[in-house]
Amino acid sequence: MLKVALSLEQKKRNKIKYLIEWIDGRMHSKGLKQEDVAKELNITQEAFSMRLNPKTYEKNKRADPFKFGDMLILFSILDATPEEKNRLLSL
Repeated sequence: MLKVALSLEQKKRNKIKYLIEWIDGRMHSKGLKQEDVAKELNITQEAFSMRLNPKTYEKNKRADPFKFGDMLILFSILDATPEEKNRLLSL
């Protein structure tokens, strides 16, 4: 199988998509709603929903979905393992 080199933009989109899928999956497995997580991040449910929408990042409307501090809060709420933390922070 041939491997195609991805552009930097494609790599970034894939990383953001992976992060969002991890957050969504972990929220589902823990029975959390967007409203619950948004409250912990001190943002509205609508703002959190927007951050979970990958289309927001396709046209460079926003650089990254979450700041470092937000990621630490998410890791705490969603019980991320040390391996997951390392992988997700290196995206």
